[in-house]
Amino acid sequence: MFFKQRISLVKNNKFKAYFKLILLAICLISFNASASSLPPITKFDYLSLGKKVTYLEDKTANLTLANVRQADSAGKFIIGTQDILNFGNSKSAFWIKIKYIPSKYVQNYFTVDVPNIENIDLYWFNSLGDKKTFYTGCFLKGTDGVQITNNFVFNLPIQDVSQENTIYLRVKTANILMVPLKLSAVDKTMQGRIYKDSIEFIYIGILIALLLFNLFLFFSVRDITYLYYTLYVFTLSAYMLLYIRGYSYLFGEDFRILVNHYPHVFLSLSVFSSLGFCMKFLTLRKLLPNFVTLYYIVGSAGLILLIVSLSGFKSTGSQIAQYLTITVALLVWISGIVAYKRGHKPAKYYILAWSFIWVTVAIVTLTLANVLDSTEFTMQLVPIGSTLELLLLSFALGDRYKTIIQKEQSVRDENLMLVRTQNQRLEENVMVRTLQLSKTIKELESSNAIKNKLFSIIAHDLRSPLNSLISILSLNDMEALTIDELRLMLKENKQNIETIYNTLNNLLYWAKDQMTEVRTEPKTIDLNKLLAELMLIYQPLLEKKEIECKVTQITNCFAYADINQIRLVLRNMIDNAIKFTPRGSKITINLQYLADKALLEIANPVADASKINAAELLGLNVTEGTYGTENEKGVGLGLQLCKEYIETNKGTFEINLQNDLVIVSFKIPKG
Repeated sequence: MFFKQRISLVKNNKFKAYFKLILLAICLISFNASASSLPPITKFDYLSLGKKVTYLEDKTANLTLANVRQADSAGKFIIGTQDILNFGNSKSAFWIKIKYIPSKYVQNYFTVDVPNIENIDLYWFNSLGDKKTFYTGCFLKGTDGVQITNNFVFNLPIQDVSQENTIYLRVKTANILMVPLKLSAVDKTMQGRIYKDSIEFIYIGILIALLLFNLFLFFSVRDITYLYYTLYVFTLSAYMLLYIRGYSYLFGEDFRILVNHYPHVFLSLSVFSSLGFCMKFLTLRKLLPNFVTLYYIVGSAGLILLIVSLSGFKSTGSQIAQYLTITVALLVWISGIVAYKRGHKPAKYYILAWSFIWVTVAIVTLTLANVLDSTEFTMQLVPIGSTLELLLLSFALGDRYKTIIQKEQSVRDENLMLVRTQNQRLEENVMVRTLQLSKTIKELESSNAIKNKLFSIIAHDLRSPLNSLISILSLNDMEALTIDELRLMLKENKQNIETIYNTLNNLLYWAKDQMTEVRTEPKTIDLNKLLAELMLIYQPLLEKKEIECKVTQITNCFAYADINQIRLVLRNMIDNAIKFTPRGSKITINLQYLADKALLEIANPVADASKINAAELLGLNVTEGTYGTENEKGVGLGLQLCKEYIETNKGTFEINLQNDLVIVSFKIPKG
């Protein structure tokens, strides 16, 4: 058993040893393949070399060329995986190795096809031991063998034999480090530059045209929106062309160096102008006041970027610029969508424009994060996307201007219509004033009639019954009347006394309403009880005229109104019914509910219904007093008071005629 275990253990150890050897061999093969399996470049097209080179990250940025060559021999270089090397916003230096075999007697160019890398050191070797060194960067002026325009072009040595050459390129920047490398012969270099410049000249021409055209529009229409847009075009174009695309060299090397020292100044200014343009274009303060605070917050971030950039903190400014660009694009895009939904129709081109820039920013952000590969397309995407955005914003301004013109035309048409109808309006005003004068005259006449009526009532209708009563009392004081005679005369004057009471009551209420506003103190009242109280008062008059009174009512009939005003209305209605009903006839009183109203109507026959005008009875003026069937005198105030008090209690008062019946009714809210 012991020997079997030992044999098994020996076999296992041998298996482990073989496995380790195999793994080691695989690692060595992979290591060497990753470091030195790339063949030398022999095709010199004007194309990016990112996948044909190897590189090493120098995290301390202190490695010397000797250190780097030693690391290369140790296989520490990594093969590039993208057409354009993307090292992100890093403080490290990066060493790039390129091997190539040139043709004899041919001038080749090595191009670092970006304009804004601070430190570029190129070390060239060949197999014969020749070497050459170049030092350049965006902070330096041009030197022999290096052309600095909107990129860096190195003139590689011309050789008389075809042999392997090696380039070690050290790059370091305080910004996003993207390194498009190109190795090309003279003819391919010219062809590549012509193709690239053709694309750039197209959008440069569009930007210049937009700038000049909208500047002209601003001076023509004096609309500050066009000024903000022009400033936005200028500052964004300056940032793209002078810094990102490197055309600052056209204004001299000193200006190029200045732009690369403070690259994000133009970007911060474009943030201010774009936010100002969007606020004016979308009428933000009026249409979207809640967004104004957000705009000011983002504008404050733009101010921070301006201060950081002017202070020379290029790396920090680059990080702020990335986040700020995304934030601005998202904010103005969302505000455009909200404004369009709230009826701002010119925002449709605006939304499309910012959609382009939003997609552009998203793709560039994903590229910088190495989620998407860096290619020639992504390098050109920012200027192309920005140009399309500015072009569509110009369309949006045109659509807005068309809307303004249409509104102005509408205003002009309205003004013309106002001018054409001015005479007619003046005539109408004259007619209205004439009618108002006529109405005033009628009101004065009515007021005078009321005054005369009051004096007539006081002088005759009240004075005569009182004189009669005083005479009776005087005779009684002189003991000129017997008891029977006194009773008879008082009985005969009872009707006059009741008329005086009702008249005084109506006069007092009417005078009060004329001097002050009619006020009610509503509460729940029992109409059955109120009607019963009044019927007891009027029962002697009914018996005197031999009038039958039939009351139809429901139990618990409640209303919500001012009890004193409703009592006055009922007294006048019953009094009028008795006054104008012929002797021996019948009065009907009906009390019921209708939906949410309580209805009370009194119907009585009259001697001659053709002489009654219901509309006139309910008119605004005080009518002439009328006499009842047995010369009962009225003063013409009762029905007007009834109508006014019922309407004050949120009810309706009506007088209707049915054959020889007069039906007086009111409806008031249920209690």
